[in-house]
Amino acid sequence: MRVFVTGVSGYAGFYAALRLAATGHSVTGLVRNPEQPRLHVLRVQQVALLHGDVCQTETYRAELERSDVVVHTMLDKKRPFEADRALFAALEKLSARRPRRRFIYTTGCSIFGKVPVAVMDERTEPNPDHPLAFRRGLEREALALTNVGTVVLRPGFMFGNDGYNSVSADWFAMAEKGDAVFRGDRARGWSWIHIADLAEAYRLAVEADDGAVSGEIFHLGDQHRPLSLDVMRACLDAAGYTGDVRFEGPVKGDNISSWFNQNEFITAQKARERLGWNVRHGGIIESAKPVYQAWKAAQLTQ
Repeated sequence: MRVFVTGVSGYAGFYAALRLAATGHSVTGLVRNPEQPRLHVLRVQQVALLHGDVCQTETYRAELERSDVVVHTMLDKKRPFEADRALFAALEKLSARRPRRRFIYTTGCSIFGKVPVAVMDERTEPNPDHPLAFRRGLEREALALTNVGTVVLRPGFMFGNDGYNSVSADWFAMAEKGDAVFRGDRARGWSWIHIADLAEAYRLAVEADDGAVSGEIFHLGDQHRPLSLDVMRACLDAAGYTGDVRFEGPVKGDNISSWFNQNEFITAQKARERLGWNVRHGGIIESAKPVYQAWKAAQLTQ
């Protein structure tokens, strides 16, 4: 199939594009800056790159028209509503086809905030006071599109491979600088997912029968539910840090410190049952050493 991926220079989009290309799909990725060095890997793996901006639909409308599946992996932090709604509008204006194009829309378990649920499934609604709860409204808009069959993926915290934009990479960097600070509640934790397992979930969502996935939301995370502080310590240990961890409160404007003030444990049972998705990689704590080594190797090649 012909697949169009937004945010292909980011963490999720990069590895989704590689996985889809490796399994025989014709993949084109949208990038704002095609000169980024890491994009050379995509070109070598036969992922075509298109210079454009999600907000500027004229830069990619022709590719949308040609595509069978559109995978939206990016969040424009400065223009989240403008960017996503521009894409939604462009999808609704495409020529109709049967079967409908598939639209895979990515958010994350970070949309929830503090809710009175120990482990959240796809029926859990976010705390409306949470700063990222607005993404639930955008999910509803995506699922209401009539010209495409929408699938929503909500991954947990991502880790592994080059660690691009992973919180684990922030902790590795702290270790190497010799100053480790944890901001948040020491008794709270998150679900995590190896980036390769997430990439496989994208492949399954692309290839699944329409009746199995259209209109559905899927949580994606491994079955480990570690405390965030324990994950941080494992990452620091893997990087050889022997100093103390300083504990400080959340900082206004620092999303990471606000994330770690709450639990974000999710279950991926629905993805296992409906997509046939299974975790192939170990959890972040047990994998911390090889994950650090992979991140370090990536730093040396940049």
